Order: sequence, then structure tokens, then C-alpha cells
Amino acid sequence: MAVKKDYKDQKLAEKLRDRKYYVSESNPEFTKDVEKLGQTAAHMCYQCGTCTGSCPSAPRSSYRIRLFMRKAVLGLEEEALTDPDLWLCTTCYSCTDRCPRDLAPTDAIMAMRNLAFRRDIVPRNFLQTVQLIYKTGHGVPNNDANRAARKRLGLEEEPETTHKYPEYLPGIRKILDHYRLKEHADRILAEGEKP
Repeated sequence: MAVKKDYKDQKLAEKLRDRKYYVSESNPEFTKDVEKLGQTAAHMCYQCGTCTGSCPSAPRSSYRIRLFMRKAVLGLEEEALTDPDLWLCTTCYSCTDRCPRDLAPTDAIMAMRNLAFRRDIVPRNFLQTVQLIYKTGHGVPNNDANRAARKRLGLEEEPETTHKYPEYLPGIRKILDHYRLKEHADRILAEGEKP
């Protein structure tokens, strides 16, 4: 069963309709930032809905990529970056593969996530995943149950990853350190634990 998106905020619902352009609440720099970071001309989106129709997350959640593209086009920075649905994209690129304008909605979403991260707007589970990747090289580390299942399937217990080749873990940590991802994750999570 499809999940109907209900913003429970009629003002936002009005902003996303095609009849009005809210100049007073629009940030044109946001649109430019999304386009620069995402390397796609988001302003060329004509809201056909092919992206949402192609999205495997859409039928199972409230995620509607078309609405994020609309928020980008209208410069609705606060509405885009604070919407938890921003983090429901699986980055499968189905929308990008099917876009009739040859845009890359997935890359626009990734750009918005980067902008949200700069403002510390990141779900806790994503930050915890950063910590796990730093520690093990994996967002979901291998465990005894998984090793046993792999063995039953005739596979080696350790996949062809840092579990099998731990000498590559310092390289992963170097990338995370370069972008200060672990540092930010640790700080944000620690701030959330303060009473």
C-alpha cells in the first residue's frame, strides 16, 4: 500500500503547488548551491513526476523526490533541509536514469544532504553509521550470524571488503578524516546526549 504524503502544514502544501512563487521565503542561492554541488540543472525540472514514479522508496514511504526537486527550484532551503524524508533516498539512480530532461535528481538530493550536513541536520542513525564505517569499514559490520550464513551458502566467511583486507581500513579513515565526517558525527552525537 502506498503511503500518502501528508505535510500536516497547509502553508507548505500551498508553497509546493505550481500556482504561486513565494519570493519572500525563497533563497535563490540555495538553488544555485544545489546545482553547483549536484552538477545538475535542477531549475530545468518541469515536475513531470517520472522521478517519483521510478523511485523504489516512494511506494513504501512518504519520500517524493519530485517535491524535493520543487523545493530546490523554488529555493525553499529550510523546507528541504529540515524534511527528514531527505534521507530516505537509496541513491539507486532510477530517477536519474529515467528523467526526460536528463537531470540527475539523485545528485540534487545528495547536494541537499551535503548542505544539511554543513548545518548539522543529519539523522542520528546516519551519524552512527559513520562511526561504524570508521571503526570497521562497514555501515553494517560482519557478525557471527552473517559469517555462518555465508558459509552455508558456500561463500567465504569474510566478504571481499575490509573484513578480509583490513590493511585498507586506514585509507577509509583517511577519507573520513579529510572530510571531518567522523569528527562531526562524534560531536553531533555527543551534543545530543547532553541533558
